Amino acid sequence: MEIYYNESSTLNSKFSKSDFVRFIENFPEPICILTLKERQYPDHFIYANEAAVKLTGMEKEDIYLYSWEDMFGVPSDSDFEALKNEHRSKMYKANSSPLKKNLEGRALKVSGHAIELEDGNRYLILTIIDVTEHQDTRNKLKKSTREFESLFYHNPDIVFTINPEGIFTNSNATGLKILKYSYNEITSMSFRNLIVPEDLDVTNDYFFEVLKGNTAEFKISVINREGSVFNIDITAVPTILDGEVVEVICVARDITEQIRIENLLKESEQRYRALFEHNIDPVITFDLEGNFLVVNDATEKILGVPSEELIGKPFLPFIDKNKQMETIANFQKVQSGRPHQYETSLHNHKGEHVLLHITVIPVFIESKLSAVHCIGKDITNIKRNEDKANFMAYHDMLTGLGNQRLFQKDLRSVIETQTSEKHNSAVLMIDLDRFKFINDYLGHEMGDALLQQVSERLVKIMGHDGTVYRYAGDEFTIIMQNINESKVLLKAQTLISEIGKHFDLDGFEAILTASIGISLFPKHATDIKGLMRASDHAMYYAKRQGRNNYQMYNAQIEGLSKTDLHMETLLHKALDKQEFVLYYQPQYDAATLEVSGIEALLRWNSKDLGMVSPADFIPLAEETGMIVPIGEWVIREACSQNKEWQRQGLPPVPVSVNLSLRQFYQTDLVEKVGLILKETKLDPKYLELEITETIAMQPDIAIHVLNELKAIGVLIAMDDFGTGYSSLNYLRRFPIDHLKIDKAFVQGIQQDEEDRSIIATIIALGHNLNMPVIAEGVETEEQANLLKSYKCDMFQGYLYSRPLPAEMIPAKFK
Repeated sequence: MEIYYNESSTLNSKFSKSDFVRFIENFPEPICILTLKERQYPDHFIYANEAAVKLTGMEKEDIYLYSWEDMFGVPSDSDFEALKNEHRSKMYKANSSPLKKNLEGRALKVSGHAIELEDGNRYLILTIIDVTEHQDTRNKLKKSTREFESLFYHNPDIVFTINPEGIFTNSNATGLKILKYSYNEITSMSFRNLIVPEDLDVTNDYFFEVLKGNTAEFKISVINREGSVFNIDITAVPTILDGEVVEVICVARDITEQIRIENLLKESEQRYRALFEHNIDPVITFDLEGNFLVVNDATEKILGVPSEELIGKPFLPFIDKNKQMETIANFQKVQSGRPHQYETSLHNHKGEHVLLHITVIPVFIESKLSAVHCIGKDITNIKRNEDKANFMAYHDMLTGLGNQRLFQKDLRSVIETQTSEKHNSAVLMIDLDRFKFINDYLGHEMGDALLQQVSERLVKIMGHDGTVYRYAGDEFTIIMQNINESKVLLKAQTLISEIGKHFDLDGFEAILTASIGISLFPKHATDIKGLMRASDHAMYYAKRQGRNNYQMYNAQIEGLSKTDLHMETLLHKALDKQEFVLYYQPQYDAATLEVSGIEALLRWNSKDLGMVSPADFIPLAEETGMIVPIGEWVIREACSQNKEWQRQGLPPVPVSVNLSLRQFYQTDLVEKVGLILKETKLDPKYLELEITETIAMQPDIAIHVLNELKAIGVLIAMDDFGTGYSSLNYLRRFPIDHLKIDKAFVQGIQQDEEDRSIIATIIALGHNLNMPVIAEGVETEEQANLLKSYKCDMFQGYLYSRPLPAEMIPAKFK
């Protein structure tokens, strides 16, 4: 044959005619060239490359002998005419083509392209591709799709799919029928809408496990659209694409149907045999002595013993020894002729502990009991999950202690079962003082660590004398049974003492105290609600007494609690009603007795309660958090008043304001103080902020805050020195301007040698650190003279002046 090609100078310079022949001859796909009959229809083969020869399995010369119709077995016009003339009852037999003979069973894709050459002749370029493997893959995919659709849509069990967000994406007809939802309704809702509340947590656990790529099988209760509740066994399988779970396929079985099938087993040996052989659970037939007669594969698997070694042997040795007597009794019950269910446990030959739910069914032949069928369900995982769910329901996950629900359950049991009238049972309500502040400032992680340490300490202290519970937040409860009152009080004192010892939080030394309220059964109340109310009121009274103490409930506490509740309501409105007022107590230079400073003291003049003592409302303000906005008002009012005295021509002296611990650790304290000074135009050196030693609980943070305050120019005084937690090292590092001796030491200075020693030490310490010392609560000349002998720098107390309204202060400068 001749190959025509472009005679252009460019191609001619690069490729020869033989090159073009080699291109086609070595092309990897089969290529044939045919003449065209009447320039239109394929006629004879005139060329086939090596790939075409290899595909057809023919010699190249043989290929050239065939026409298009002969090679592919395509009927000609004459064939069609002959077919028309054949009798209808006869079958027309087409001639077999060589291509069909050689490539029987193969699928070919044939493509033709007509090309007209320069001489006007037209030829057909034919490419042939073997697509057998591709066609097989498509056919297999279609078959697999049909099989899956058949399994999904025609399955008698509930079959549905869920996306990773838990939304239904599909459901078969069985699911829609049982759940009573339409397809559109079910595919727009979460599976969680169908779960009964008590099963929701464990269902979520399994769902997340499947999203990790694991298969899960579990039992839950669901509610259909009509409100009917039924139990189902679910097998959930992940659909994984490119290593990611894209969908969850679930098959759910109604247990009611399973029970119906088990009952049918008693009526039909054939049905029993089918269930026996294919059951995933152990199915066994025992003789009346409890020996194995027949076992299925699942029995061999769960016991770890081949069937031939089981037949004729008793089942009892497999049962755990502590369950054997109970199992014998349950087995004997079925011999009365009635099916029976029970739970037992065993250790198989692999050493695994297995929990089983057993159904034993009597087998009657001609009305005579002849054997016992047994169906075992491995409930090991189910029981573990039930135990886990039960533990979670009755225990606090952070501390491992019983929670409020278990506390009330146990307390109810104590109330119902206590018979002795000689002893009481006690309820102790423990509230951690200022825990919310520590938790907010140090963060919840440190707060949780502190709660764990507190719980461990409480359990260790109580030992066998009582049970500790985490009631809520930073509240713990303890139940002590059949105990006398004196022992309860002794244990409460021990709790207060031990809780007050420092806690180590990753190197941070935290100091914590507690307030404890105690109520007794049946002395104070005979029901849960009454006991809790009594212990809660006693605990709140303990807080009013200054925290870090315990109180036993009594009728007086009940009345005070009601007053406190009313007071708390009024306190929240007092700031807006402008009911707070400041009184001022001058501080005097010990040598000249001239006014050298003034302390601002908060008072509450309530329209409903009258003048309320700070000892009554300050602890309440701290507990509720109201101390922060109240404290800010005090600083602003004191600065404004001091500036006003200066305008009146009084000698400028610092005004002192007490800072609560909660105020001190507010993140914007320094910023607020700076703004107040700017608003009131008071020179910062005339504002002194009084802190207590409790800030030493967090020394590094305290030093940072104090340095920032000093940077804006205010003075710092350490109030109530000698009663707190600070060490000499902290005092040396704190930028303190004044030390204030607590009035408790001053009041005992005349009678108590120890108080005198403490005062002398504090004054000497202050002077060594270049800190002037102020003595509070000076009420007698004798006290003043003793303090002067110790070289105390400043006095404050009733001997010189009571706290006064602002308008009476100017007279003290004369």
